[in-house]
Amino acid sequence: MRIINSIKGRIDGMINTHKSKYWVYTKYFEDNILLDDTVFFQSFSGTNFQGNPYYIYRHIFSDEKYKQYKLVIAHKNPSELEKYLRKQNLFDDRVKVVLFDSDDYIYFLCHSKYLVNNVSFNMSFIKKTQQVYLNTWHGTPLKTLGRSVGDDPFAFNNAQRNFLMCDYLIAPNKLTKRVYEEDHAVREIMKGDIVLSGYPRNSIFFDEESRKRVRENYSLENVTSVFYMPTWRGTACGVDDVDQVTEIEKLAKDLGSEYKVFVKFHPAMPKVKGAFEYCHNMPDDIEVYEFLNAVDILITDYSSVFFDYANTGKRIVLYQYDKEEYYNSRGVYSEVKDNLPFDTAYTYDELLEFIKNPEVTEYSRFIDNFCAYDSINANAQAVGLLFSDKSNKKATKPVDLYIIDFEVNDDYLNTLKEQLKDDNYRLVFLLGSGSYKYNGVKIWGQLDYMAIYDTDNLSPKEKLNELLCRVLCTKKAKENLYYYATREQRRIWGDMKIGHVYAKSKHLPIAVKYMAERWPEKLT
Repeated sequence: MRIINSIKGRIDGMINTHKSKYWVYTKYFEDNILLDDTVFFQSFSGTNFQGNPYYIYRHIFSDEKYKQYKLVIAHKNPSELEKYLRKQNLFDDRVKVVLFDSDDYIYFLCHSKYLVNNVSFNMSFIKKTQQVYLNTWHGTPLKTLGRSVGDDPFAFNNAQRNFLMCDYLIAPNKLTKRVYEEDHAVREIMKGDIVLSGYPRNSIFFDEESRKRVRENYSLENVTSVFYMPTWRGTACGVDDVDQVTEIEKLAKDLGSEYKVFVKFHPAMPKVKGAFEYCHNMPDDIEVYEFLNAVDILITDYSSVFFDYANTGKRIVLYQYDKEEYYNSRGVYSEVKDNLPFDTAYTYDELLEFIKNPEVTEYSRFIDNFCAYDSINANAQAVGLLFSDKSNKKATKPVDLYIIDFEVNDDYLNTLKEQLKDDNYRLVFLLGSGSYKYNGVKIWGQLDYMAIYDTDNLSPKEKLNELLCRVLCTKKAKENLYYYATREQRRIWGDMKIGHVYAKSKHLPIAVKYMAERWPEKLT
């Protein structure tokens, strides 16, 4: 019966793999096709086309120097985005918008030479050696990320994987660089460059002509314009006691006609168009930072937008009515928490008072700490990185992998960490049906670790071939197994150079199964 169930499980797995299209990524990885003249853009997993990728796109589209390039954008509503870009005079026959996660999406992601993203590509994507991947990420963190979050120690797995694939990863300040390196555990194993450079989207804050034009177009010249941009709470910490829609409407009413209040809620919130009488939704015919540059006051709470808007030197008010609960449940970086110079309102009455106060809190030191690299040229610098020669990638030492697929606790891991302190290594936790073995671990923030799932990204044909090769002992069979392993390693760990792989079990994913050595006896 066990054999029958095992065979059935494998067949079901093959069917699901075929339906999911995961196998297409491996097919395209192997076809040696590279579109040298194509740049692929993805922003916030296709939910919108804003922020850093948008500004990089706009620069490339508008600069005659890059007119030979084709530009492909991934989006969940291609027709709407195309309509928007045409209205902005940012669309012509060089541009193609593809449906996110469609066949076209997979094709262009796997074949475009140049890749731009501000989050991460999915777990099935395998970057070709010749592809150039620029990741801008999407903001300086206030909230903890990666292994500092603690309650979900493997949530950063795909971000870490993408960082290891990157040729260039932009950090707008030293805090963000540290968070990349330490909280995503890529220090000394990432072959690409973490580049301290201004955010492309922040170049707009140095464009006075754009500011004047937007203020005129949206009738902001003779009023005090206020822009409310709260972060998402619903899934972050369960704190959602205040009706933000009702409150911002009340604020707009109470401020009166001398003020004009706009709001842009987090994309995860339901649409609230038509819900306002006094407040206004941000216009949908302009990019958010282009509009933000034109307003007089920003209200936010924990969103990274206040780092960016600080470049204007204008008034920032933090509305943190749930600060204690939010901070305690989510975790925040002390470098920011202890150095926030902005007016902070904890009640509606305080918020109203701060908005009416004409004085701007001085925060030049904050700008020096977090905005030092932002400039009018930051966008051009990012484009220059994308098209620069990446042949001089830094050399990295081989990384030894210690596969943890057995029950462990903090004492064990602390001892192991002490024994390996002089080595370049990573602990690799095997995820899947046995993940409960790590429930007792609390020191994730102190560990240099990664994760690997107990499933393999093989096509149905390859799964059958892998089974056959395990039975045969021919040279060709061994070559096939080695190929599957190295391809899986590249999918999971990008350009990271792997040294020894140590494991206590042989029931491992293909990426490490055929190179695993016995766990060293000298270790605990």
